[in-house]
Amino acid sequence: MMNSDSESSSLREDKFELASILRTFHKQQQSLALTAFDNDVENFKLIRVEGSRLRIAPLHDNAVLTPQLMLIAEGSEAKIIFSITNAVIVEQQGQQQWLAELVPTFSYIQRRLNLRVPVPLREKFSIGIHLPGHVQLQRFYVDNFSTGGVGLFSRGLPNPAFKKGAVFKKVDLDLGEYGEYKVNVEVISLIPVDEPSADYPEFTHRLSMRFLNLSLITQRTFNKIAYTFEVNFNRRR
Repeated sequence: MMNSDSESSSLREDKFELASILRTFHKQQQSLALTAFDNDVENFKLIRVEGSRLRIAPLHDNAVLTPQLMLIAEGSEAKIIFSITNAVIVEQQGQQQWLAELVPTFSYIQRRLNLRVPVPLREKFSIGIHLPGHVQLQRFYVDNFSTGGVGLFSRGLPNPAFKKGAVFKKVDLDLGEYGEYKVNVEVISLIPVDEPSADYPEFTHRLSMRFLNLSLITQRTFNKIAYTFEVNFNRRR
């Protein structure tokens, strides 16, 4: 889902923008893991953003409350390095959570250059992958699309073959009236859907796949399609 050949970073100071970015990350990632800066051990799950406050839950029971903490969060388009302060412990349904204020200053690191567009036609746009020993194609439904890759939904838990790092060649990408393509893909992530859609409750898992070795012509075609999707699906809202 991302093209990391180029990165750009900027220092920003706006707690409302920071809160908005975190909400977007949370929505995109479903279950967003926050990592303590310079510490690979301390990790947290983002529960929700409440105005300019952040509610998180330590992933380890022995985590020690730190009133001030620097965190890293990564979304599909960028990552941010930010801080929280005045952290306190609160109880939520028997679980200990930390509630803290967002510090307005944060670093924003852009990690992809491709336009990524949500696609509402989940039943129509899909990827079909043939696995040895299976008669039917393993089919996944496109949630968002970019020149770099696709976000997909699956009906039920996917076959164990679809693990992080798995590569599939010459799979069928069906974009309806926008064309059918043969592409090579790599699985970037596989996570369960926290809150299934009311319209598509059968979609229980979400995959991210990136395209591999696209020809220049295909890259240009996909870029045009992405901008067409942006016009047709988003700007009309």
